[in-house]
Amino acid sequence: MNTRIAFVSAALLVIACPARAQFGDLINRAQRTAADAAEKAAREAAKPKPKAPAQAAPAASAAPSPAPEPAKAATGNAAPPPEAYGNRYDFIPGDKVLVFDDFSDTDVGEYPARWTVKDGGGGNQVEVVQLGNRHFMKSRHAAADQDQSTQWLRYVVKQDMPKNFTIEFDADLGGPFSVLFTARNGFGGQEVWFSAGEDVQVRSMNATGKLPVSSGVHHVAVAVSGTQVKVYVAGERVLNDPDAVERPITRLGVTFAQPLGTAGDHQMITNYRLAEGGKPAKQMLAGEGRIVTHGILFDTGSDVIKPESGPTLRSILALLQEDAALRFAIEGHTDDQGGPGVNGPLSERRAAAVKAWLVKQGIPGARLSSKGLGQSKPIDSNGTSEGRANNRRVEFVRVGA
Repeated sequence: MNTRIAFVSAALLVIACPARAQFGDLINRAQRTAADAAEKAAREAAKPKPKAPAQAAPAASAAPSPAPEPAKAATGNAAPPPEAYGNRYDFIPGDKVLVFDDFSDTDVGEYPARWTVKDGGGGNQVEVVQLGNRHFMKSRHAAADQDQSTQWLRYVVKQDMPKNFTIEFDADLGGPFSVLFTARNGFGGQEVWFSAGEDVQVRSMNATGKLPVSSGVHHVAVAVSGTQVKVYVAGERVLNDPDAVERPITRLGVTFAQPLGTAGDHQMITNYRLAEGGKPAKQMLAGEGRIVTHGILFDTGSDVIKPESGPTLRSILALLQEDAALRFAIEGHTDDQGGPGVNGPLSERRAAAVKAWLVKQGIPGARLSSKGLGQSKPIDSNGTSEGRANNRRVEFVRVGA
């Protein structure tokens, strides 16, 4: 099979949406020109209908599938929540989104608006491409002699990045790339390098690792704490280097490395999320009486918990197990895309799914309640993609003394 045809076929599978599979023509593709428009369309499609049978949750695999499974009709009782990734997957996203870029604000064929080649960038050109209903920043493929390509994020760093922050994105692992910090010093140095085709598949300043998958679009997560960097790919921790970066970190970037042959046609990323790490759950609960989380994740328009939500869920479970008197009201919150008629029921179902997961782990249902507040209580502006990302959250509010 032609490599390009195979890749495009795989990419179309990646972007399959369960809401689309179930409701088809109800989704208006013309409205899906931005991530928030995509969220709105999927929520409209997922709007509950009278007497509709409950959905059964697909079983979670050991590694995340890049495409959500189609929804299935339930046979009577509510489906159990999916399993979460195991204890070795300990990534918790930062709780304050600083940058969110799915490249939907840039026309196809143009240079991505939130990135720059100034001061050490450049090389092979990148452009925004569209695969299905998603936009990617993609290195322009050349059949031979393709150079590397370095792009820096347009984000002003005041002296240094926060001590704790996270970077997440979806990347095609079929081509080599690096996550950059401050400056590129070659292999290792101020970067984490990924290349599925090499014996050493992940590399930082002092550590190496192996990738659990070698092709396809998968979720990549990087957690930075001081000089320590932990890296996660497709639901597995693949690298832990206590001295991977030097402080201060003054900028962040991505390099698509010089590829070999057709690997250059697989150099692309999307859904770039930069977030500042916040307080541990126990500290938030002690100081504010509530825990605000952005690490309990769902597919667009869905109430099925994604497996990578495991670390956040387990942190809440640990608090409940440590204190038998602790009771929580679980609140689901959304941004303002889709309207209250859609967002309210969706957030209600998501909060109920979180409660069901905790009950399955042995927490008595009487200690938990759930409700959906939709878009009614934003904690940030809904006027930016970063603000809307901050507003999409699950909160755990202490009940009683």
